[in-house]
Amino acid sequence: MVKIEKTQSTVVMPGPIPLISAYDQNNKANAMTVAWIANICHTPPSVVVAIRPSRYTYELIEQKGYFVVNIPGVDNVWATDYFGSVSGRDEDKFEKSGLTTISGKKADAPLINEFPINLECKVTSKQNIGTHDVIIGEILLVHCEEGILENGKIDPLKADILAYAAGHYYNLKEKVAKVGFSAKEKQ
Repeated sequence: MVKIEKTQSTVVMPGPIPLISAYDQNNKANAMTVAWIANICHTPPSVVVAIRPSRYTYELIEQKGYFVVNIPGVDNVWATDYFGSVSGRDEDKFEKSGLTTISGKKADAPLINEFPINLECKVTSKQNIGTHDVIIGEILLVHCEEGILENGKIDPLKADILAYAAGHYYNLKEKVAKVGFSAKEKQ
């Protein structure tokens, strides 16, 4: 296999494309689309998200110390793109999009009703790494639609999760293997 060298870039892909939501001081909901997020720890269950400090949602997370990771299905592709294209400082994204929210049970932050998965998070640490700050959030509570469970676990195919890579949105097509399947079978 021939490989070529490329300049530095962010090429880890594909990945989820969630909306991060938070309340302002008057408990008005706001959210933004983020491209850089990942699981980071099993115990306590935690996620890491990268957000530019200039973003309005970042300011709200700083004020309250909580946020929700809202994972969209492919039927929410328009809203996902819209929430990443305008600022909550300039317009009420929820009003324009028609999406609705409910308050978190453990986090002082809103959940997006129309999304199949929501993770209530509390900020546990933050660090600047350049253009973005990484925010680590402990997952306090997970919400999911009942119909997306398979043997008690969230099935991303049933949730029809929206993914992002290289400037495009994708759906997940199929499962190809179970984790841990090959080590002993190929001996």
